[in-house]
Amino acid sequence: MLVFHVLKKEPNYQIVFWSSVLNGIGGRFAQVGSFALLYLLTESGIALGILMALLVLPTILFAPISGYLADRFHQAKLLFGTDLLRAPFALLPILGAITEQLWLLYLSTFIIASGQAVYRPVRFSLIPDIVEKKNLVSVNGLEQNVVGITLVFGSMLGGIIAFLTNVNVLFFLHAICLMSAAILISRLTRSNITKSSKMKAAESSLRESGFLIIKVALLRVFLMVMLLMPLANGVDNVIFNLIALEVFDKGDLGVGFIYASLGMGFVLSSTMVKWIRGKYIVIGIFMILLEGTGHLLLSQSGFFMQALVLAIFITFVGGISDICFDTVLMKILPASKRGFLFGSLSMFQNSSMGIAMIGAGFLTEWLSPLQSSFLVGVAYILFAFIFILAFRSVDFRASIRKLKRLDFR
Repeated sequence: MLVFHVLKKEPNYQIVFWSSVLNGIGGRFAQVGSFALLYLLTESGIALGILMALLVLPTILFAPISGYLADRFHQAKLLFGTDLLRAPFALLPILGAITEQLWLLYLSTFIIASGQAVYRPVRFSLIPDIVEKKNLVSVNGLEQNVVGITLVFGSMLGGIIAFLTNVNVLFFLHAICLMSAAILISRLTRSNITKSSKMKAAESSLRESGFLIIKVALLRVFLMVMLLMPLANGVDNVIFNLIALEVFDKGDLGVGFIYASLGMGFVLSSTMVKWIRGKYIVIGIFMILLEGTGHLLLSQSGFFMQALVLAIFITFVGGISDICFDTVLMKILPASKRGFLFGSLSMFQNSSMGIAMIGAGFLTEWLSPLQSSFLVGVAYILFAFIFILAFRSVDFRASIRKLKRLDFR
């Protein structure tokens, strides 16, 4: 695909890209293995709820702190450290399976998720520093490929490996993936890749940086996007599983096909970057409208293949929306505070996602998966109109002037 040509132009990002793919695939292996091991040991819904909480909680605790560190230290070294330090803990569930000690699985999940909470804001902060500004849209297209590849290969391959061997192999492969990702990213730790604005430690306090989201109107709107969108996205995660399992009775294989379709949509969204030329916010909001329309159509699905095609469409337009919004954030966030600001936004985003996933469990007790999909579609469309009104009320030039001044203090 044409979007991959940017990897040749951006050798430093090429390292980040492939290390992220390894990181993501390993994470999917661990997720498949953890759910399978948990079911084997407990068959408990409460235990699954605890595991899900341990996946979300670290983001709330550590994302803003990790972003703050990203604004002060060498980001590549932070990425290297999070991968390297997590590798031994990736093996803990194997010991848990042997001894039937559930707390070892919980500890491993919390440590791995904590590392991921650090990893994502640091990585987001690093990307604009190592790529040309003109290539940011293409790079954000590749970011959707990371999501898609890890969904397709991580989830599908993880299920196949677990079926042919046992779940312990998945945890071992996760550790190998983390080590391999660390070895790759170590190539960036030996070079000076940070811009001058980030070479010097920012003098503002953590508290002052936090107030920026409230002070700048444009960031307030992005905060609203980060809070509202995951409410629908979180319900999505539950609905797609239930559509395969309950509506069409396709079993685990059907779940695998659903995830493969979702991943394919993200991969295909990256092919659109060559047609995205400005108007990022307008395009992003329009894609949210289409995402809602996709869910309305999904709610009327009569056969499984139709649901798979609509799953591809939903993540295709959702991926384009993510590309647009991420590109805007990378361009407007001041380099000296980019890590902290994105970490804070990620904290709200993942907190909202966690609440939605818990709420989705109750929602599907009252409504069928297809009825839930209809409500999600209505929510997406409603959110799109809210975002239109919110962005129209913002003085973009005034907000960007405020943000630009921060790097010159």
